[in-house]
Amino acid sequence: MNVFDRTAVMLPEEYQKYFYAYCQTRTEGSRNNPEDSPFPRMVDMWFFAVCLAVKEDLKPETKPKGKLYKAMEGVVLSSDPWRSDALILLAIARTGKVEVTQDPNEMLRIANAYALAGLKRLITILEERGEDTALDHLSDAVLEMIQSQ
Repeated sequence: MNVFDRTAVMLPEEYQKYFYAYCQTRTEGSRNNPEDSPFPRMVDMWFFAVCLAVKEDLKPETKPKGKLYKAMEGVVLSSDPWRSDALILLAIARTGKVEVTQDPNEMLRIANAYALAGLKRLITILEERGEDTALDHLSDAVLEMIQSQ
């Protein structure tokens, strides 16, 4: 069961162009090249940003700036149930309270705060790739992160 199925991920509009650029599926029937758009779906890029913020101990951004848009419905987390589990655990870790699991909106707000922090870092990585493809550059960056543990 996906506890986030009645929620939505809201992001500042400034990020919309990056999701369109770096995700393979932009709209129904439209696909980007995987080498230039390393994320199959928008939820993959968003979740990567959450993980990146946690890995790099970035301060969550609790107050999004600017006009928001609905980036995705929470139901999309049903396709990979482990993502919901990870977000629930993140919310418990962040608040120190198991009771947070009773509030899907609060758990998603916490995850989104991490995603916003991670998106800045992720976009910097992708935009500073030079002549390299986005996929190769991101792969190299992830390898460096893993090796620096």
